[in-house]
Amino acid sequence: MSEKRMCFTCETERDVELVERKETVTIKGKEVEFIAVSYRCTVCGDEFETPEQLDSNLEAAREAYAQRYESFSPEALVALRSSYNASQKAFGLLLGFGELTMNSYEKGSVPTSTNRLLLNLAGDPYCFRRMYELNKNRIGDTQRKRIESSAGFRETLHWERMDAVYHNLTADERGSIERRASNAGVSVSCIVANCVTETLKQDYVKLLAGARWSRMEESPIQVESSIRGLAV
Repeated sequence: MSEKRMCFTCETERDVELVERKETVTIKGKEVEFIAVSYRCTVCGDEFETPEQLDSNLEAAREAYAQRYESFSPEALVALRSSYNASQKAFGLLLGFGELTMNSYEKGSVPTSTNRLLLNLAGDPYCFRRMYELNKNRIGDTQRKRIESSAGFRETLHWERMDAVYHNLTADERGSIERRASNAGVSVSCIVANCVTETLKQDYVKLLAGARWSRMEESPIQVESSIRGLAV
């Protein structure tokens, strides 16, 4: 089906037809093949790309590169799912896929760009925990127990990530920390670390003050060195 477009060779509107062709480009030093689209003037035969087609072709080239060089291998997908003790169906439902999607991916089908992103996020235990909390009602009790007992899921309980700290603070507490960081010209993580260090130091001083010393002459030195160690 033809439509009218401005042909820059004819310098007037002409009937044009859509053309699809295979093109090869080099991205990050690697060649990829993709389907590019353009228009062909039905009068002079010249081909040209609209700005929209240029954007579409660039995106198609990037997607072709991602599918070929950045997609998960079937073995990597099995390893990721197994780290959470999840069945194919349960894992897919937790990530928002269809029930049979993981099965097809583990057999070699290439994930879509959206699903590729979700799989990458699932590789981060904390992100997976958020997905799990949102979608756990879509799977049965047996699968929930298996997943919650997995080594991968237990990693989500670690506290060292700033994400975990963020989600356990109120909006007012986050605002207070952000203002302190801005006023001091340092990062938020630096303020949080300082708050933790100060709290631990105060608790430790109280602990040492209430302790009974077997050799009293050593206690002042020990207290001072311990406080210095916490402050570093």
